[in-house]
Amino acid sequence: MKAYCDASFDDKKCIAGIGITIIDGQKRRMYSSWIKAKTINEAELFAIHLAGILISGNGEIYSDSQTAISYVKGEIKSKVRSPEQYINHKRCEFWACQIRNRGIIPEKIKAHENIFQVHSIGNRMADLLAREGRAKFYDRQ
Repeated sequence: MKAYCDASFDDKKCIAGIGITIIDGQKRRMYSSWIKAKTINEAELFAIHLAGILISGNGEIYSDSQTAISYVKGEIKSKVRSPEQYINHKRCEFWACQIRNRGIIPEKIKAHENIFQVHSIGNRMADLLAREGRAKFYDRQ
C-alpha cells in the first residue's frame, strides 16, 4: 500500500487544503479536505499524519515536502526565531512527534514531474486533491 499526501496553503486566510491518495493494488482511495494551519509545513505534516492513520501504518507514505520530512527525521536545527516563528516551529515539531510515535518515516517524492508513471501520478493526484480541499473551504463561505 502506498499513500501520497500533499497540502495547498492560503497564507492570507490561514487555511490549507489536504490531499491524500492511497493506492492498494488496483484500489484507489482519495481524500480531500481543509484545515486551519499557520504554515504550509504544518499542513504538510498534518497530511502525513492523517495518511498514517488512514493506512494504519501498513505501507509507505510519500510527500514532496522536504521540510516536513526533515521535521519527522529530527533534522531541523535550532536557530534564533521570532516569537511567531518559534510558535510555528513548535507546532510543526508537535505533528512530527505524532508521526514518529506512529512509527512513520515518510519518503521523498519529486513534485511536479510530468511523467507517466503510477508513482508520479499518485503525487499529482494528491496535489490536485489538496487544491480541491482549498476549494471546499472557499465554497462554504
